[in-house]
Amino acid sequence: MKKSIAILLALLLAATLFACSKESENTNTNTNTNTNTNTASDKPTDSNGSSEGASNDSAVSTPPGEPAGTGPSVNEPNVSAAPSRENLGWYTDDVDWFARDPYKIAFLYDRASATADLLDGALQKWSARVNFTYTSYDADSNADAFINTMGVLSQQGYTGMVLNPDASYADRVKQAAQEYGITWLPGFVPLLDMNGDPIWPQNSLGIKYQADLMTNWLRENYKSYLGDIDTSKLGLISTSQYVVPVLKLASDFCISNFQEDYPEAAANAFEVDTVNFGFDANAGYDSVAPFLAAHPEIEYWFVVGSIEDVVQGASRAIDAAGLTANTLAISSGANLLMDSWLSNTETGCYKAGIYYSMEIYAEPLVCGIIAMLDGRATPETLWPEWKDPNQEYPVVVVQSTILTVNNYFTYDDYVQAYLSAIENGTELPKAP
Repeated sequence: MKKSIAILLALLLAATLFACSKESENTNTNTNTNTNTNTASDKPTDSNGSSEGASNDSAVSTPPGEPAGTGPSVNEPNVSAAPSRENLGWYTDDVDWFARDPYKIAFLYDRASATADLLDGALQKWSARVNFTYTSYDADSNADAFINTMGVLSQQGYTGMVLNPDASYADRVKQAAQEYGITWLPGFVPLLDMNGDPIWPQNSLGIKYQADLMTNWLRENYKSYLGDIDTSKLGLISTSQYVVPVLKLASDFCISNFQEDYPEAAANAFEVDTVNFGFDANAGYDSVAPFLAAHPEIEYWFVVGSIEDVVQGASRAIDAAGLTANTLAISSGANLLMDSWLSNTETGCYKAGIYYSMEIYAEPLVCGIIAMLDGRATPETLWPEWKDPNQEYPVVVVQSTILTVNNYFTYDDYVQAYLSAIENGTELPKAP
């Protein structure tokens, strides 16, 4: 379960880069995104729910004057009621995987990373389950090498590919795949138009989904950690970076959710921008510490963010300010928390993180490619249960779960139970 946060950050940054590259072609408008990280620790049994500035005090109540309950929007499926499978692009498809000769499927990625390593390993495992010969290639951040290798592998019989280019040349890769006749799906880089609609079938972690998981968990569990507090004295610190649109958008969703959940504290929702500090724990500490000092009127805090390290640093700033007992933090990612739990290291106010399995993430990629190679599906008909009727292509939002010190040790068991269930045709297990 290591390296999970690297996955989320890579996905978020990939989305951002793609959005920025498309934006630079069409508009000069700036978009924003959010980043958070968490650290967790002890205690109660949890229920699984599933302002922008530029200096040290770069936080403002966001959005100023906007009524609670209004806020950002995104074209994203509702994962809280995940669609039932329609057996087109999944391991549970009604097909004999070994009734044909093995396909040849390759994974090409822009550069080496923890994320690429994890997906590479997951795809290798799936090759034995669904009968394909597998190889992978690291383009070392060279767009021409990436595209040329697509052609070389195609000539060698690799007709299916998982492609993860840098967002700056994703359009070239899409065109090359068409020219080479490659059946493919993107690994992580989102392929969206300027309206946020998909231009190819793809997997996603879900921006709003991740934000909803964090704020729902806080709403459903804060009393177990903070007690029955006066929520009019509650505030939200949403860590973000306005230069990374996906991070900013996730932060906006968190703020909007908080304002809807606690209208009496709507003015206490703040975005703390770490753009001047970076993405690490020091960035979280250095941006949040002076912000806390500037807001002594708020007695209780929620802290959220999309980057674990930043949330961890923010939690340390909370600890240093003597507010640990009055604060609850959660992040998109749980790797740092799990390291702390395994080593019995105290995590202060940082109690929960969002997590998912790369092996589960890889299932629709390989099974979707094979469905198209078999002629059972096209890019437009793949995963029909995930297709918005107003969009041309489907987007699968991979189910994530909230991990705390009380359930993290059961997650590996859940993954194995999930894989066993799809292999045996039994009911899928409930995530911890």
